[in-house]
Parts: sequence; structure tokens; C-alpha cells
Amino acid sequence: MFYKHSVSLLSAICYPLFAIRRLRLIITPVSRVSDLYRLQQIDTEIALRGSQLAAINDQIANSPAVLQAQAEHKATQDSLAAARKQAKTLDDENKSLTTKIKVEEERLYGGRVTNPRELKDLQAEIDALKHKRESLDEKQLTAMDGVEGAEKIESAARANLAKVETARAGEVSDLIIKRDAIQSLISNLQENRSSAVTNISSDDLTLYESLRKRKRGVAVAALANSSCKGCGESQSSSRIQIAKQEVEIARCANCERILYGGQDAGYTTTEGGDGDMVTRW
Repeated sequence: MFYKHSVSLLSAICYPLFAIRRLRLIITPVSRVSDLYRLQQIDTEIALRGSQLAAINDQIANSPAVLQAQAEHKATQDSLAAARKQAKTLDDENKSLTTKIKVEEERLYGGRVTNPRELKDLQAEIDALKHKRESLDEKQLTAMDGVEGAEKIESAARANLAKVETARAGEVSDLIIKRDAIQSLISNLQENRSSAVTNISSDDLTLYESLRKRKRGVAVAALANSSCKGCGESQSSSRIQIAKQEVEIARCANCERILYGGQDAGYTTTEGGDGDMVTRW
């Protein structure tokens, strides 16, 4: 009776220990390669979001539509300025000509010139000046029409610029919202990266960073149909086996990237007697 009781008590004590030991076998820690692959995914996401952020900042700083509207408005301003300058030049010339005609008419009718030949020459000069002024008057009318047309074109370009800038203001507001959201996401990714790095040894991290510099940001490549997704090179069965075990580092025979043979990014799975247990990073 005492023996049966002792066996029952021993079983009650040992069974939980056995269960815990079995559970430890089922839920395995994330491997060193999985840690590196997770870090690679985070860095890839950070790089992607960084590119998006740079593009948005460029959009905020530069607007082709606004630049075009500004250029068009500047061109109409220059045209208007040129038309006004031409009209003023003609007006000044007309005023000068009118003043000269007035002076010559005062000489003609002032009684100071009495010589018939001189009076005749003076009259001929006055007639020539008046004829020239008539031609100048026509040019002035044309110039004034040009100024009026240039003013209308400039006004339309100015209105269009204001319209484009108003639309741009709303666009920039939306871009700023997107920019802030991406900056927040990058900040969170940076925090995740800091957390992920703590699980990686200094030697593995040094290797990872070295490969990232040499391999355009991709140090860890997953296996796909026995081939490295980084370069597409087929791998030997021994490399594939090592990569799938996820304990030791296997590197691509061609591009030298670290090979990841896990079933899914961010997860490890192990066979368990009562069912598969999934551990997430």
C-alpha cells in the first residue's frame, strides 16, 4: 500500500516536469539565422519607408504644376513689361515731337521770321513733323492695344497661378499627413530594430552589416525552390539542410549572402506530438 502511494506521489511530481521538458522541446527559441532574417526584414522595410519619405519630401519641396504656372505667369509679366516699355517710349517720342511742332509753329506765326523762303521751309518742316506724328499716333494705338492684351493675358496667368497654388496647399497638407505617418512608422521600425539587435551576437551582427554594405542592403536571402532569392543560384543539398536547421549560418555559394530556410518570415514551427506549436518573434 505504501509502495503504491509512493509511486503515485512520484508520478504526480515527475509528470509536470516531464511535460515541461517536452514543451521545451516543442517550443524552440528563435534561431540565430531567424534573428538575422527578422533584422533583414526590418531593415528592408526601413529602407523602403525611407525612400517613400524622401519622395514625399521632394514632392513637398517641389511642384511641377506650380513651377509651370509660375513660369507662365513670369513670361506674361515680362511680355506686359515689354509692351508697356514700348508704349512709354512711343508716348515720350510723341510728346517730344508735339513740343517741337509747337516751338516751330510759334516761330512760324510769331512774326520773328519774315523771309518768305525761310517761312516756306519752316512750314514744310512743320508739315513733315505733323506727318511723322500721325504715323506715331498709329503706332501708339497699336502699342496701347498690345498693352491691353498683355494685361489680360497676365491677369489670366495670375489667376491660374493662384488657383494652382490653392490646390497645391491642399496637396501639401495631405503630403504632410502622409509624411508624418511614415516618420512615425520609421520610428517604430527603428525601435523594433533595436529590440531585434539585442538577440544577435556581435560576430553575427558584424557579418550582417558587412554583407548589407556589399550586397545593396540585402544580407540575408530566403531559399525558394532550393535557390537563393538574392541571386537565383541553386544551392547544394548540404547548404539547404544547414539553412533549414537555422542553427548554423549557411551562405550562398554564389553571392555569399546568409541563407534563410525557414518556413515563414517571422515564425518558427516545430513538430509536437499533440499538434504543431508556433512561436512568433
